[in-house]
Amino acid sequence: MDESKLRKHLLKNNKTDRIIFAATPEMKAALEELAEERCISVSALLTDLAVTELIANHELISDWGE
Repeated sequence: MDESKLRKHLLKNNKTDRIIFAATPEMKAALEELAEERCISVSALLTDLAVTELIANHELISDWGE
């Protein structure tokens, strides 16, 4: 599956699950600043970062739903 199809596969459908993680106040502030600079929400920024990392390491993922 090419990168575009992988990205679509990961982002399609309703997002019903949540991932919660701890961050330092400095990390939170930096993420908010970066998200504001890109005119997106922090949630969208984190999703984009995660999807980019998953695509870069797609060979480690056993089932892409193909």
